[in-house]
Amino acid sequence: MTRKKTIPLIVESLLIAGFGLFSAFANADEIRLKNGDVITGKVVKKINDKVVFNTRYAGDIQVTWTEIETIKTDEPQRVTLTDRTNLKTPLESLDTGKAIIKLVKLDDEDDPKEKQYEAKEIPLTDLLYINPTPELSGVGVNWSGRVNLGGSVTQGNTDTTTLRLDAESIARTLNHRLTVAAVVNRATSDDVNTQFNNRSSIKLDRFISEKWYVYANNTLENDKFRDIRLRTTTGIGSGYQIYEQPDLNLFIEGGLNYVTVNYYEAENESYPGARWAVKYDHRIFGGDTQFFHEHEALLGLDNLDNTLVFTKTGLRFPIINNFNASVQYNMDWARTPAEGRKSTDSALIFSLGYVWQ
Repeated sequence: MTRKKTIPLIVESLLIAGFGLFSAFANADEIRLKNGDVITGKVVKKINDKVVFNTRYAGDIQVTWTEIETIKTDEPQRVTLTDRTNLKTPLESLDTGKAIIKLVKLDDEDDPKEKQYEAKEIPLTDLLYINPTPELSGVGVNWSGRVNLGGSVTQGNTDTTTLRLDAESIARTLNHRLTVAAVVNRATSDDVNTQFNNRSSIKLDRFISEKWYVYANNTLENDKFRDIRLRTTTGIGSGYQIYEQPDLNLFIEGGLNYVTVNYYEAENESYPGARWAVKYDHRIFGGDTQFFHEHEALLGLDNLDNTLVFTKTGLRFPIINNFNASVQYNMDWARTPAEGRKSTDSALIFSLGYVWQ
């Protein structure tokens, strides 16, 4: 009796496993390449000319969009077309180089039961994005940023305290980018201040094309040991976004600024200036470590002695989740500093940070 019951149970288990395996394959998305290869898995996203496709055997892989002949998804995908239309639709290809999407026919969006759909065939080249980030779709804001904290405390024959805090937050929409940043440095030795400076900045970019943008910026800076009570830099300009990707970013920009400096001891001054800036970051070593470099130069138009340069270069190493450690080298240079001050301030900084995006 036991044996007779066991055989049907084994058969039933095999059938269930078989149906489960069949369902797993049946529910897989599929792309067919122009060379005849077929890849099954799940479409993650399409950004620029690459499709990220998740496979059971190789994880996430990237496929060049122009090499795809047909595409099929079992679940609706968030899609942005080249005419900036946004919709949620499954994708299916019946003809080479084309895809069928579903469009809502009725305007009643409140009652899903009342919706009627119209199938439409479009060229694959009309699919600009699949599952884009909010700013790429043009209907949302993508927030990203970081906060870094470093410092030390020593007690004994010498009592010293150092603290460094820097933060940056970026709000990106399709046509705008707002960047807000701040840096605070404090240090004491035997209860005497040895470092006391702050720098904050805000910049708004307005994209007039996919790559070109115009901007307005403002920077406030205080540094007691460089005799700067408050230096204000305000200006406008234009920039070019060479790369803007999760693993690679690079822009260059330039414009005109007006600089006003109130000193603690020296005579106050103001002058027009030309500005040049570069911001670059790139994920290296398999995407786990980020190299970054930024520099900004302000050239006095009335006097070349009023030239300022700010740079920072470093590496960020992941620790766990969104936490990381960083090492960076900063240098600030003034061609003509206040009387009795040095032209160059530099610092090698180690800190712990948190990033979000």
